[in-house]
Amino acid sequence: MRIYLSNNDKLKARFNHSILKSFKMKNASKIGLSCILGLVASQSIQTSVRSIVINDTAEASTAQALGAPFTSVTEIFTLQFDFDTEEEKFESACTGSLIASNYILTAQHCVQDFFPDELSVQFRGDDPENSVLADIAVTDILQDGSFGLLDGTDIAILELEEAAPDSIDPLRLFGLDPKDLIGEDATIVGFGFNGLGSVGHDFSADGLRWAAENTIDLLDGGFDPRFNDTFGSNIFNLDFDDGTDDNNTLSSFGSLSSPLTNEGTTAPGDSGSPLLVEVGGELLIAGVLSGGSTDTSEFGDISWFTGVLEHRAFIEDAGGEFVGDFVPLPTPTPAPEPTPVRAINNGNFEDGFNGWGVLGATTIQSRQGRNASTPAPNDDSKGLIINDKLAVPADEIEEFLGLAPDSLTELSPDVEFIAQGSAIKQTFQANAGDVITFDFNFLTDEFLALESDTDEFLALESDSEPLNDFSFVSLSSDVLEDPFLEILADTFFEPFVDSPTAFDQETGTQLFSIEIPETGIYTLGFGVTDADDFGFLSGLAVDNVTLASTAEATSTPEPTTTIGLFASVFGAFSLLKRKKK
Repeated sequence: MRIYLSNNDKLKARFNHSILKSFKMKNASKIGLSCILGLVASQSIQTSVRSIVINDTAEASTAQALGAPFTSVTEIFTLQFDFDTEEEKFESACTGSLIASNYILTAQHCVQDFFPDELSVQFRGDDPENSVLADIAVTDILQDGSFGLLDGTDIAILELEEAAPDSIDPLRLFGLDPKDLIGEDATIVGFGFNGLGSVGHDFSADGLRWAAENTIDLLDGGFDPRFNDTFGSNIFNLDFDDGTDDNNTLSSFGSLSSPLTNEGTTAPGDSGSPLLVEVGGELLIAGVLSGGSTDTSEFGDISWFTGVLEHRAFIEDAGGEFVGDFVPLPTPTPAPEPTPVRAINNGNFEDGFNGWGVLGATTIQSRQGRNASTPAPNDDSKGLIINDKLAVPADEIEEFLGLAPDSLTELSPDVEFIAQGSAIKQTFQANAGDVITFDFNFLTDEFLALESDTDEFLALESDSEPLNDFSFVSLSSDVLEDPFLEILADTFFEPFVDSPTAFDQETGTQLFSIEIPETGIYTLGFGVTDADDFGFLSGLAVDNVTLASTAEATSTPEPTTTIGLFASVFGAFSLLKRKKK
């Protein structure tokens, strides 16, 4: 069992999915799993929840004074397991905002895997000690459909057993064009870990409500500096500036390096907290905190807030009041899939993912800066699939690729379950004897688990090996009895080399070839999984995907490394659908 620190959502407690088996939680999701159980306080477990970190000049006293008046910003407690006492108790986990007399707006990833009686909301006063005014039970959890952390849907509402104290007024919400907020100053408020920008939160908290200010730099997906790309949509991005270019993380989007006087960022414990903007002298909720780009919340960190306007009807049904009547454009209707042809479209990813179906987290990455020991063919771009960010459960990947249920988990004998993953696919025509070839590179951070500063917790592992995230290729068709599914590389691949990318280790560029057994329409899939936990990233880079006749394929010079040219394994006798008698 691994206890680990995630760098995405900002909940207070992270744990390994295997712990869940001892408890009554049902239908746990990839993100909600992270907040089901409390971890041992005496063990100083690192967490990914966020409270406020302010700049060193303003200091803690300023953040405390700024946060004290926000009595409508509440602390959310979840029923968690205490490993010291071996009992369940309520622990601080997230933040929320009162939007109606007995309704709290928060992040869906904070609450979606809890029952209402496993949640409570605490209201605190505006005095310097933030004295407790009320602790109210939750009677219902309202969720606006399914969600992903950065897909703009991380919104939930808690219905309380009774009304909030009369002295606390609900916050109203921003109902104007959210694009007008780019470049505007905002206030951030929350409970949980706190500290100063030069050192981050250091996994400490004083139990008080802190607040700070920041500038809204971007409305898009959540920007991740590691991949220099945005993921998802409907996300407000705010970076934590200190006046230097190095920490002006969103400079490419026009962000200025000059910090506000009370510049700050969010930290573990703030998930669900409001992004407040001023309109006509009133602070309105424009977003709800979903996560951030770093574990420590030091200068350069980016906070990701899900915009509320796209959830207007859902929020108004619970009594929330918007200021302004802006109506967002409807979501464009997806273009129909093109008619399959006898070719792979955009197999070198020079046109992004055009021609490919995408599920989960993907990005286009440049080949520049590659390790010279793992040379790659020409072209400047490759498709990168990541097992985090917008990653989805295994069953969604299996349905997306036309695979049998549980086939991904059963693919590796070293995996108990697939926590999440991402995949791409393309459908095409092929003749018997055609050959699909592609380059791949499996990249992973799983080995960092064995080097992390949580070594005392890694002793809980059954062995000292990394968890077996793996990459895979699939091929499905009506002419096949069963889809073809093969691991490309996993954490037991040899040898790994240091990666010049955002990842720690990589296999280097490898070649894989598949011979088509019978003429038909096929769907080719690539994916990467997060095995047995949500802690460390892995990715699969794919490039130069081609379909050629046997003669064309054999006339191509052999690359330096070839994996899996397997006409005998992929024989028609085993994969072709049996003919009816």
